[in-house]
Amino acid sequence: MIFCRFWPVLYSLPCSHLETDSLPAYNRAWIPLSPNPDITMRRFFPAVLFVCLAVSASSLFAAEAKEDEYAWRPLFNGKNLDGWKVPVYGGDGEVEAKDGCLVIGQGAMMTGARYEKVFPRLDYEIRYEAKRTKGSDFFAALTFPYDDSFCTFVNGGWGGGTTGLSCVDGYDASENATSTYYDFSDNTWYKFRVRVTGKLIRVWIDEATKDGKRKETLVVDLDTADRTISLRNEASEYKPLGFATWCSEGVLRDIEHRKLRPEEVDAKPAP
Repeated sequence: MIFCRFWPVLYSLPCSHLETDSLPAYNRAWIPLSPNPDITMRRFFPAVLFVCLAVSASSLFAAEAKEDEYAWRPLFNGKNLDGWKVPVYGGDGEVEAKDGCLVIGQGAMMTGARYEKVFPRLDYEIRYEAKRTKGSDFFAALTFPYDDSFCTFVNGGWGGGTTGLSCVDGYDASENATSTYYDFSDNTWYKFRVRVTGKLIRVWIDEATKDGKRKETLVVDLDTADRTISLRNEASEYKPLGFATWCSEGVLRDIEHRKLRPEEVDAKPAP
């Protein structure tokens, strides 16, 4: 479209009719005198082509930016604790960024880090990888927002295996409908994925199998209708979003989140 607009202009430039003798020397040097419009076209074509390509590239980048609305975005840069704060309880383990990972050291009780930047309250998904390197309790519990409340996904609590949400209808992960047992091995990477909408909370755990393949298991599938979602007092320091361990050392990496697509937001809970 732009090229078509420029075309008649290029052929109508009155370069051969300009009276250049009356102009200063620096002006005369830049006027392309040519009685042949084809020659004039050849002189201006590179500039027109550049404009066309620039506009096309801008349109392409704008389209890609729109498509990236639902792309995964990092929450942890792997280099330092920028955007994170470490709550202090007393007897805490050390929290640091090391080798691209968030290392939450073993403390006397709870140790962790809280995300300090803006985060959505619904219609999002978080994924991360984690492993337990010391201790025997939860090693990457995730506290997250749910509408106007908060909740914690506990992985391997109460002695190492209890997994679920704290709290649902006032009961913690060891006593409510989401409670399950998962056998976590030490020094083994697990992938966690937590999805939150106004209708449900779902959690998947992905691990490597003995034959070298990967297996993802849906461990929490909670229909939140007529449910009360809340938070244990111990986890209040990790609102709105944070990770914690209990008497254990956890190593986390590839912590990311994304906005859910409309069809994911509208998904119905399992019957």
